[in-house]
Amino acid sequence: MSTDNFPDYAVGVAHLQKRDKKMAWLIGQIGEVGFCDRKEDFCFLAEQIIGQMLSVKAANTIIARLAALCGGEITAQAVCRFSAEELKSVGISGRKAECMRALAQAVQRGDLDFGRLKDLSDRDITAALTAFKGIGGWTAKMYLYKIHRPDVLPFEDVILLSAYRWLYRTKDDSPAAVKKRAQKWSPYCSIASMFLYEAAERGLLDKEVPRLKDL
Repeated sequence: MSTDNFPDYAVGVAHLQKRDKKMAWLIGQIGEVGFCDRKEDFCFLAEQIIGQMLSVKAANTIIARLAALCGGEITAQAVCRFSAEELKSVGISGRKAECMRALAQAVQRGDLDFGRLKDLSDRDITAALTAFKGIGGWTAKMYLYKIHRPDVLPFEDVILLSAYRWLYRTKDDSPAAVKKRAQKWSPYCSIASMFLYEAAERGLLDKEVPRLKDL
């Protein structure tokens, strides 16, 4: 994982360590981490659309096929050249193909300008992206996470939830439970999420977590 960090990373880490003993323990286990995805915004969203409801392996296979179809790089200009049927030929479902084409066409027309989009609030960015049929709240949150918005809570993400259940020794990973816990993390939920993702990435979920009374 990159060492590039969210704005106010050090302040956020200190906040998490002070407010949440379990998160403080996790931070101590992992040390400094960071997140940076340098893909172009359209490419990032196209990959997120493809990856919905698919395994990582299956998604990566389809992404590689799409990149080859586009001449090596997934861009809005390239995607606009293809019909939905042509996009389906690389394994993309019809619904996802239509969503991707609509997104690409909006970029080409100038209706969706990622530079201007980043000047908006989290809520308005989410509204702009979810206006495209096929882009839901989870994909919008992944985009907010990509652009380093500090208080993103992707409670729909299965990897984050698996790490959450492990760290807090709980079976209750309902949105209500995660949101309640995240009140301690806010306004740095993105940084807390980053440590949970890193725990899963490093294979720590088999490690025993101390009980709260032992911390």
